[in-house]
Amino acid sequence: MPAQSNGSRVNIPYSEVIALPYSRYSAEVAYGEDPLQRIYVWQAAGKASATLVFIHGGCWLNAYDYTHGQAMFTSLANAGINVYAIEYRRTGDVGGGWPGSTEDVISATHQAVNLANSNNANAPVYLAGHSAGGHLALLAAQALSLPVRKVIGLAAITQPELYARGSNSCETATPLFFDGTPDERPDAYKEATPSIENIPSPVVLLQGTADQIVDERQSQLPGATVVVVPGAGHFDYLHSESLAYHTLLNILLNGQ
Repeated sequence: MPAQSNGSRVNIPYSEVIALPYSRYSAEVAYGEDPLQRIYVWQAAGKASATLVFIHGGCWLNAYDYTHGQAMFTSLANAGINVYAIEYRRTGDVGGGWPGSTEDVISATHQAVNLANSNNANAPVYLAGHSAGGHLALLAAQALSLPVRKVIGLAAITQPELYARGSNSCETATPLFFDGTPDERPDAYKEATPSIENIPSPVVLLQGTADQIVDERQSQLPGATVVVVPGAGHFDYLHSESLAYHTLLNILLNGQ
């Protein structure tokens, strides 16, 4: 189905995203003993219309943390949405990679959703993740019976085996996450492939037509609603002036 949005910009480079101004988080919650096992909270301005539990991407690598999404979290909070941004151990961190990163995200998501529902009982809760974070969000959703309105993948990686056989910089990082190729660790890749049959909430996948990092084949997940964002690149979701961001915002504020 086509995307609807008030935003207009498309194919925004990562360098511009990380240069955006932002506000610091208002609260920090630990879900484990490791310093990386944290949930960072941006409180909505005024009464919250919705809550977003968010898992950042970055090829599962520890070179990319939650901070590259701070401008997005700030914009969402200003729009009346509480944001619970999950940090987790990644490839290169002790305990990160497969399955440690997934276990972190499952634990953090469970705690964040419970906090969101207890603190803002009247605001619907959504779970979303970007890129590799979208992959982890889907795995968390199928591992937990979550009271969330929708699960949203933003350029989500849904087929790790296919992705690992690609040649771009993020695709070639996939075997590092799994500590082996699909041929070397087929059971791990199979276990890490999400299935909507095990996710009780509706799943929506946003896919940009100009995404050079996660291509449209990754949005072909049976049972998901796919929203095609014309001209959108991989990082557009993180920029408040983009068509992709406003497509997400419309879902969070209007449920569609």
